[in-house]
Amino acid sequence: PILEVRDEAGTAVTTLTGADAVQDAMAYVLTSRAPDSRPWSVVAGAGTYGDFTVKTPNVSVSADAGAVVTISGAGVADDTGGGCADISRGGVSITGLACSAPRRTGFNATLANADSGPTLASVSVDRAGVDGISITGGKGFTLTGPTITSPARDGIRLTGVTARTGSTITGGTVSGAGRDGLRLADDVRAVKASGVTVTGSKGYGIASEDVGNIDAAFSGVTVTGNGKDGVLFTGGTLRPSLVSSTVTGNTGAGVRLGDATGVRISDIPVDGSNAGGDLVFDADIRGGGSYDALRTPDGAFALVGEPNSVRISGVPAARASLVAGAPSGQSRAGAPLLIGATARNATRRVVLRMPAGRTEYRKAGAAWTPVKSSKRVRGALVATIGPSLLGTASTAYAPFG
Repeated sequence: PILEVRDEAGTAVTTLTGADAVQDAMAYVLTSRAPDSRPWSVVAGAGTYGDFTVKTPNVSVSADAGAVVTISGAGVADDTGGGCADISRGGVSITGLACSAPRRTGFNATLANADSGPTLASVSVDRAGVDGISITGGKGFTLTGPTITSPARDGIRLTGVTARTGSTITGGTVSGAGRDGLRLADDVRAVKASGVTVTGSKGYGIASEDVGNIDAAFSGVTVTGNGKDGVLFTGGTLRPSLVSSTVTGNTGAGVRLGDATGVRISDIPVDGSNAGGDLVFDADIRGGGSYDALRTPDGAFALVGEPNSVRISGVPAARASLVAGAPSGQSRAGAPLLIGATARNATRRVVLRMPAGRTEYRKAGAAWTPVKSSKRVRGALVATIGPSLLGTASTAYAPFG
C-alpha cells in the first residue's frame, strides 16, 4: 500500500509505503510539521495497513477516492495495544477506514477536556475485542455513518464528554454488540444522535444510567431486536429525549424509565411488539416528564403527568381477542392499550389522554366496564387509572363513544 502526507495546501510532502505506512506517516507529521496548528492530511491508497496512534493535533487520515483501506494486524509494530487507531490529541479526523477484527477497541479517542473531539466519518469496525468506537473526554465529537458489527462489548461507548454543544452521531448502524449498542457510560452532556440503527445487541440498544448524563437527544433512531430494553433512561439521567423514532421487537421493554428527570418521549410506536412492554415506568422517582404523540395502529395517545410503576403496551394482532367486543350501543373511538402495574405500591397510576371518545372503558374479563374517573377535558378524553384498577397483569383499556 502507498500513501501520501499532504500539507495544508494539499501538496504532497512525502510518500510512504508498507504495512506500517500510516503509523510512519503519523511520526513524519509529528517531527516535520511546525507549527502543529497547520492542518496536514494523510491520504491512504487501497490496501491493508497496521494500527496507528495519533499524538499530534490537527491531522486527518482518509482513504483515497474510491480506495478500500483496511486497518488490521498487518503491521510490524503494535502501536495501540490491539486496537486500530488511538487518538490522544484534538482536531483529528478519520474518514473511510475499515477496522478489521481488532483485539481491543477499534477507534479509541482519549482526550484532555480542552481538546476538540474527533471527527469520524464512514468508518467501519468489525468484530472488535472490546468496543467498536470509544470516546473519552474532549469538547465534542462528530460521528457520521459508522458501521459497527459484533463488538465484544459496546458498539459506541461515550465517557466524560462534557461540552455543552457539538457532539453528534448521524446515521450509521450498530449490530450484534456483545453488551450495549450505544452506551452513555459516564458524564455525557448534550449528545445528539439521529438516524442511527441499533439492532441485535445482547444488552440494551441505547443505555444511559448515570447522574452525570444530561441533555442526550435521540431522534429518528431505530432500535430493534435487542436482548434487553431497547432504550433505558435511569440512574439520575437529566432531560433525555427520544422523538420520532422506532423502538420495536426488543426482548425487554421498548423504553424503560427509571430515576430520570425531565424525560421527553414523543412520536414513537406503541404496538405491542416489545416482549417486556412498549413503555415501562419503574417505581423510581421521576419528575417533569412529557409523553405525547404515542402511536398505536389505532391512533395516538398521550400520558399526563408522570406515570409510576406501570407497563403500557399496544395490542398486537396476535392478541386482538383481548380487546374484542364493545359496550352496548358504542363503538371504539381510539387506541386500545394493555396496561398493568409493575409493582404493588400506593403510587402506581397512569393518566391517559385520548383525542376522541366519551368514556374510557376497562376489560379484565369478558365485558367492558366504564372507568368512572374518565371525563372530557379541553376537547380530549382523560382517564386516571389508579391502584384500585391496576393489577399486576395487563388489563385492556380503550375509549368508546
